[in-house]
Amino acid sequence: MQTVLPYTATERSPTSKANRLAISTMKTELQTAAKAFVTLRFAGDDLDPADISNVLPIKPTRAHRKGEMFFAGPRAGTLRGRTGIWYLATDKFLDSDRLDDHLRFVHDLLYPESGDNQRLVRLRDILGRTHSQAHFTCFWHGNPGETPPSIPSRFKAAIEPLAADIETDFAVAPEAGRPDRRSAIRR
Repeated sequence: MQTVLPYTATERSPTSKANRLAISTMKTELQTAAKAFVTLRFAGDDLDPADISNVLPIKPTRAHRKGEMFFAGPRAGTLRGRTGIWYLATDKFLDSDRLDDHLRFVHDLLYPESGDNQRLVRLRDILGRTHSQAHFTCFWHGNPGETPPSIPSRFKAAIEPLAADIETDFAVAPEAGRPDRRSAIRR
């Protein structure tokens, strides 16, 4: 059995801005098992995603420059990028339903060794030079009765130099006959 939950938010969501930036937004499908992942997005009109790829040793889920044509998916088709994007979704690289595993994956991508902040420094320089921004979105969908996780303060402190925002999309599957509990919070 599959339950599809629509995206709702308690305040204006950066994902709605992302739609205006020609990024397809996700409708997450919730099954009986828990699911978690994190997205990392760098966006800006002057951003060349190759600059980010030169810093982070991982292939992005999607990357394009402003004005480039890209395939956004079967429903959206081919679109022209309204801004430069480098986008990564951790669920393509990590098979875990624990949000902390996905946050650790992103942390280790930014800090490959303890105390090594060179990637972060280079990313911050790129963002400043290209007038771009960093965005993190944390998705967690749990089973009935589960308590949504929180974003650890050590993760928030680790990404603080990027001046990134963190959006959450947390939901608990509804019990039979009960509405779902969903929250969207922006830091």
